[in-house]
Amino acid sequence: MNIMRSINLLVSSLLFVLYAPSLLAHGSVVAEGDLCLIKIGFYTSHFKIFQPLASKEREFCEDIPASGESIFVMEYRHQELANVPIEFRIINNITGKGRFAKLEDVQAIKDIDAITVFYQPPTIEPQVFTALHNFEQEGNFLGIVTVKHPQTDQYYSAVFPFSVGVNSWGLIPLFVCFALLAQLIYWTSSGGFGRWRIATKTKLNKRNGFVIKCRPMLIFATSFLLMGASSETTRAQPSWVSDSGSLTVTFKSEINPLPINQMHNWTLHLQDQNGMPVANALITLTGGMPVHNHGFPTNPVMTQYLGNGDYRVEGIRFHMQGDWVLNLVITTVDFMDTVLISVTL
Repeated sequence: MNIMRSINLLVSSLLFVLYAPSLLAHGSVVAEGDLCLIKIGFYTSHFKIFQPLASKEREFCEDIPASGESIFVMEYRHQELANVPIEFRIINNITGKGRFAKLEDVQAIKDIDAITVFYQPPTIEPQVFTALHNFEQEGNFLGIVTVKHPQTDQYYSAVFPFSVGVNSWGLIPLFVCFALLAQLIYWTSSGGFGRWRIATKTKLNKRNGFVIKCRPMLIFATSFLLMGASSETTRAQPSWVSDSGSLTVTFKSEINPLPINQMHNWTLHLQDQNGMPVANALITLTGGMPVHNHGFPTNPVMTQYLGNGDYRVEGIRFHMQGDWVLNLVITTVDFMDTVLISVTL
């Protein structure tokens, strides 16, 4: 019983050390299901980074795999952000705190302009906030988002550490050390060490003994890898949540992958927070390319309710590569809600 209690305590400590600091290390950006959320004071937005040239439509929470053109996007969760100036800055992470850098570490920097690699002055973005920067070098950086409250003139800031093209092992070595330590405790306390000495002397059952001793560690490592694979599979199926959080929207294009400069149609699927289809809604569509400050070259319209929460949208055309957004206003007899869909071609 004492052996199992020691093992359980060690495993619990491992899980806390492995996951809790990794969340804290990401500063103001936290995971929320399959989405990333940035918290700027009491303001919150969905946060993502695109590298359309290097990674096409893939989304990143913070760390990005390579240097080059990168698009930072904030989709407002609280619509008040559409009415306040938003300032965005990227600096070299010279705090010495790595992923644990916080706002007070940034405030302690005497000459922030000297280490600034990108700066976008305060601007009001009524639909979605975007910032485009071409990283010429790999390294570790800090993103700083600042907003000013329109009534109180108080400033709120969010700081998030991220890396560009840096292969970081993160807390994996710590995970391996804990797993090996747990195995050693189990092996020694259960008499495995004594049996190993006898087996060494007699040269009997060496291979079977090794497999039995390593079984707990192998099971633990396999579970860890399966968790990662499951998370990656989930991210591969994009969905968008409405501003109120009561609706989830997915789409299926009749042409896949999404084409450039070709008219095509989509099927939108609407479901409520209980997973039930939303029927007989009226959907109006607007959108465009916020980075280039222009709308769609066509006027997409919802033409038919197909049943089971599916709606046909006709007249979609993307005339160039880049970051596109599609704003849906969804109206039923009971409510009105909005959803912002973002795609990168």
